Amino acid sequence: MENIVSKDISIYLKWVKQGLATPLLILGVFTLCMFSCNPKSSKPIGDITYNLLKNGFEQPNDSARAKVYWWWLNGHVDTLRMRTELKAIKEAGLAGVDIFDIGVRAIGNPDKMIPAGPSFMGEESLKTLKFVLNEAAKLDLDVGISLSSSWNAGGSWVKPKHAAKTIFYSKKVFSPDTKNNKFLPFPIIAPDKRGKARIIEYAADGKPKYYEEVSVIAVPYGKQNLNDTTGIINVSRFFDPKNQELNWEPKTGKWDVYRFICSNSGEQLIIPSENSEGPIIDHYDAEATQMHLQYFIDRLQPLVGGGLKESALKYLYLASYEAKEYSWTSSFPNAFKELNGYDVHKFLPSLFNSKMFDSSLQRRFDHDYAETFSELMIKNHYGKAKEICNQNGLLLCSESGGPGHMHHIPVETLKALGALDIPRGEFWYERPYFNKDSIDMVWLVKEIAAASNIYKKGWVEEEAFTSYKDWQESPATMKPFADRAFAEGMNRLVIHGFTHNPSEYGYPGIAYFAGTHYNDKRVWWSKVKPFNDYLARVSYILQNTDFVSDVLYYYGEEIPNLVMPKNTPFAIGKGYDYEVINTDVLLKELTVENGKLVLPGVATYNVLYVSEEELSPRTLKKLEELVKMGAVIVGKKPKAIIGLRDKRAIESFNVLVNGLWGEETGDNTSANGKIDSKSTPLEALKSLGVSPDFDYSDNHIDQRKAPLDYIHYKKQDLDFYFVRNTTDQWVTRNCSFRQLGKQPEIWDPISGQINPVAIYDQQDDRTTLPMTLAPYGSHFVVFREGDTKGIYKRINVLEEQLPRIQYTSEGPIFIDKGTIELEDASQNMSKVDIRPEVTILEGEWNVNFPENWGAPKTTVFPELISWTEAKDDGIRYFSGTATYHKTFNFKKTDDKRKVYLDLGQLAEVGEVWLNGKPLGISWTQPHRFDITDRIFNGENKISVEVANTWSNRLTGDGINGDTFTQTNIVKANKNVVAWKDLPLRVSGLLGPVTIQSYNIH
Repeated sequence: MENIVSKDISIYLKWVKQGLATPLLILGVFTLCMFSCNPKSSKPIGDITYNLLKNGFEQPNDSARAKVYWWWLNGHVDTLRMRTELKAIKEAGLAGVDIFDIGVRAIGNPDKMIPAGPSFMGEESLKTLKFVLNEAAKLDLDVGISLSSSWNAGGSWVKPKHAAKTIFYSKKVFSPDTKNNKFLPFPIIAPDKRGKARIIEYAADGKPKYYEEVSVIAVPYGKQNLNDTTGIINVSRFFDPKNQELNWEPKTGKWDVYRFICSNSGEQLIIPSENSEGPIIDHYDAEATQMHLQYFIDRLQPLVGGGLKESALKYLYLASYEAKEYSWTSSFPNAFKELNGYDVHKFLPSLFNSKMFDSSLQRRFDHDYAETFSELMIKNHYGKAKEICNQNGLLLCSESGGPGHMHHIPVETLKALGALDIPRGEFWYERPYFNKDSIDMVWLVKEIAAASNIYKKGWVEEEAFTSYKDWQESPATMKPFADRAFAEGMNRLVIHGFTHNPSEYGYPGIAYFAGTHYNDKRVWWSKVKPFNDYLARVSYILQNTDFVSDVLYYYGEEIPNLVMPKNTPFAIGKGYDYEVINTDVLLKELTVENGKLVLPGVATYNVLYVSEEELSPRTLKKLEELVKMGAVIVGKKPKAIIGLRDKRAIESFNVLVNGLWGEETGDNTSANGKIDSKSTPLEALKSLGVSPDFDYSDNHIDQRKAPLDYIHYKKQDLDFYFVRNTTDQWVTRNCSFRQLGKQPEIWDPISGQINPVAIYDQQDDRTTLPMTLAPYGSHFVVFREGDTKGIYKRINVLEEQLPRIQYTSEGPIFIDKGTIELEDASQNMSKVDIRPEVTILEGEWNVNFPENWGAPKTTVFPELISWTEAKDDGIRYFSGTATYHKTFNFKKTDDKRKVYLDLGQLAEVGEVWLNGKPLGISWTQPHRFDITDRIFNGENKISVEVANTWSNRLTGDGINGDTFTQTNIVKANKNVVAWKDLPLRVSGLLGPVTIQSYNIH
């Protein structure tokens, strides 16, 4: 027993060090542990986990809190403002910053209003970094630093040897009569993809300072659609690079002779600050990565007294890989042969002549070619960078190999993300960017979550709310996007982004051209902490529990291979979820226990789905092992082998395919040791008796169109379902969960409140309960050990007649007027008349506006309207915070009733005081406050501060030529819409404001 307690406490002490628990909590946990380890006690050990998660949910720690990109535009900084901004970040409930030095495009720098600062990582820059690290340490903020000014990785310190490389060629026709013309010209350094001269260093002889001979290859003249390489000759050994002569004489016929060299591609940083330009590194070369990382380490180390490990600097960040040029690296030929077993050189001409080989041969070579680059980048860039970071007490974070569907992605994405300490993806706010298959191209969450899960990384970070909407967003409009990301597996946000604003700039200030401008110059910034608390509460639970799904989806061996957004295009069906697995983890980790597929230390699954039509013998062999162990596998029968393989491999492939899928006899079920090609994953689950994990009456077969979305996590005997309303309407449903013998609770991440569910029924393997979600609302439904019967079993009305329900610690409240029947645990019926008392605060409101922003200091609104409907231009175009005041009378009719203040509609964030006492901040529907113990019989006074966005003031300035605002963003929506043409956004307190009284049942 002592050993058990000692082990538990050591774990919790480790959590304290990592910021996952507090010492005070440990004392409580120790007490619980001693109590639960006592044989005379019936207190379950599970209560320890419950209390840890409950405490972390109510008061999330920094590991769960969002961070921000901290943009340093053009390297122009102001340390006094930096100190202010860091304090603002801390006070807003954020956990840290990713420092991102970045340039400014010409359109975003009118009249050079943002001057050029010092070069990134130069002496002046290092002084600023030292200052920031010291200030962040005082505030207990985490700091990350991007490994370049803008992206990709690189800088002025990158020499040609370590800079990005590509391959060039020259071609000359050789024949038996060319004996006296053996000269093979040096390849022309062709322009880049944009048609511009490459920015590379040249020697006095006109050749690049850096280049290497690759090979010389002879191809029969004019040959096309070859199905092998037997007629192609590697004549490199006959070539003398000094005199550039090829001492090879073909005996017959004409030959196209290619001379290939490797040299710099000239690719530069994308948008560096003006004094920080430079080439990007060779991302496939471990020596280049070593040089680049060590450059940063050597300069950062002297900035902190106790070493990097003890400083505020926690990780280095590699941004998304968005290189455009064709890549090469010196080690590629050897790596290719080691990985694939054959020589790459004879295939090099096909890189520039797509018709040289037949399509089948070319496709299979392309796979091997891509896989080699993938392995080089994962090992020599991401793996090497992680190794160097870890050696210096830092973590590595990256959007590795992309991510995404818009860029040149040279890696197997899940494996690349798995090579990091912290995998990161991204999602955008209101950016329609769909391909022909209606796939959301900028939604990169499921991929990151899958990599984090199967590689046991824990973190699923997301660059969040990237946008071109320029101050039009609010916490309420951002929430649905965050919730969608949470429902795909995100567990920490890095908000894109907080632009640093030196002191000389006004409001809304300068901003990076993309991203949600999430800084202390936002109108609603002083009221943003509850939104950040919300994000942290959800993140905390998802960080500290384990993802649950029924199907393991093997996404094949293509490279690049992208995981699309959840349920796109792969989906199982209503109420089921899935995990994605790659070849690496499939081969190394996946096993079977008791008929279930198992990833040790990760999760178990009921079914493995294999969809790819091209597989390798190694994968088929693994599938054969899994089938023999009793795995249930469904999937299409492969039609081709992937990659180039010898004859024996192809024969083995055909034998394995026929053995696993069988001949076309229809006898191909897993029970007979075959893979079922006839069934879908859904049919396989049904045949196993696996019911939906989450369901309700109008659940949609296309889960992307369903009114409710969910994700399921688990820790020991606790189950957490995050359920979100995908619509802008109130939704009340009888929801059923695949849970039995547990007590349900509602954990509200907006308020942090935890309330028992009083109405639920348990039958078969399911618990059914009615619940209500506000427009775009969300909460956790949590199942814990406890009562298996609620106060009531069900509400006996038709689904469409269910009243809106609010669960409280004292019992349920029914919001909508009407009559219902409640059935209790003993099947007794009781009729309930729902009679809410609603008082509308009608009449005029006194409103105060701040001075010097165009609106009158005080005014009277006869009724509540949007500011944009006011006749006064100063109010119509007002951006800022206005305060509403009203005095009203109220008479309590029943002291047992719950009394609420409901603000109705407001835009965008409101803070309320009743009788001089604060009620709190409301940023999303419902804008309701429990005032049972705050409201007086008789006269009451209410004050409501409402903050909108900068959008309307920017529009007003554009229309009237006013200069209330100052910014470098000359047009909205990615510099497309003139401010004067941007529609005004509804603003202010819209109401109706009501006092509502309810009975508790």
